Amino acid sequence: METFKYALFAGEFEREEIAIRDLKPADDWNLPLLRIEVPATDTIVRRLPLESRPQEYFAFTGVSIAEVLSERDALPGKAENWSAFTALPHSAGILADTLPDLARIPYAAFPAKAHEILGNVMLAKIKLRAWMVFRGYELPSFLRMVTVKKATAKPTLTHNDATSAGAPRGRPGKAAWGRVGELVRELHAAQPKMKRSALAFEALKMAAKEFDEKELPSVETVIRKMKSILAAKS
Repeated sequence: METFKYALFAGEFEREEIAIRDLKPADDWNLPLLRIEVPATDTIVRRLPLESRPQEYFAFTGVSIAEVLSERDALPGKAENWSAFTALPHSAGILADTLPDLARIPYAAFPAKAHEILGNVMLAKIKLRAWMVFRGYELPSFLRMVTVKKATAKPTLTHNDATSAGAPRGRPGKAAWGRVGELVRELHAAQPKMKRSALAFEALKMAAKEFDEKELPSVETVIRKMKSILAAKS
């Protein structure tokens, strides 16, 4: 787990050299997947504890997983030490310095909550194979025969040497994307200190009143595109 955690925060799964191409949607094949709660669209769900709400798999970068850990107070040490992941707007320079620190901090130093979250991160087998080849590791038997040609319509995931199924929903280009961007900017103008994840959740909750669920982008997509959303003019 130490090696996987290092690769996650060092951005190794995001390297162009091991990108899986010609398979769509690209993020599902190339990025780690984590199952988290979806935006609440009704009063009953919003009243439920976070861990009891409906969940889906979303594609995550090292930065966005660090943000999830930060929001759940699951990073080593004190929360104020990791304000780079909650401050808006983000400083690319600060994040660039902070992620390598997370990569180098021993896995044992992370709290139990972080172990639980990181232990649930999944990766497509074909991506895991590409990364292991890139790092020069010997392939286990279950990865030796994995190829792009044998890949199915959905990624086959690895989770502690087991397989599971699941794929994130929603990408930019959904019918509601423009409206979601407008709502994010309106919320940010009214509450500049609101966290990125909260902006995404609230904007999607409001957009759900105007659009069908299938027309909405995923919360993870909105979070990852937050910088460009906030930079765009209404």
